[in-house]
Amino acid sequence: MKIRLIVFCMVFLGAFQLSAQDWSSWTTASNRDFQYRWLPSAPSESLECYLQLRDLKRKPNETTFVSVLVDYRSAQAESTRDVITITGSKDEDQGPSILSPCVSVGGVHVKDIVRCESSGCDGNNWPWL
Repeated sequence: MKIRLIVFCMVFLGAFQLSAQDWSSWTTASNRDFQYRWLPSAPSESLECYLQLRDLKRKPNETTFVSVLVDYRSAQAESTRDVITITGSKDEDQGPSILSPCVSVGGVHVKDIVRCESSGCDGNNWPWL
């Protein structure tokens, strides 16, 4: 019984420590319609940052495709381009983007935006194609 209690406590404390890692507060991107937040990986893990983006102007049943330039820091200042899809009820991308190696995110610059209704998108509105 004591072994079960010890194992349970170790698992609980490990899960508590993982959930204790906090996302940064939501920050306005270069376009005021979008906000982002980021989370560094645990110190014992590899150097990764998790990035999440949300669309403040997204309408229900709409999908947003946004092209972004992300400035981040690893051993030196770096940047990467990505196209992020935002759907769902929370107006956030469904899974965070992962930057690696990364220790912090400095900024998100919105380059192009396409918002589509549930009926689909017009193929002529895609600036990155």
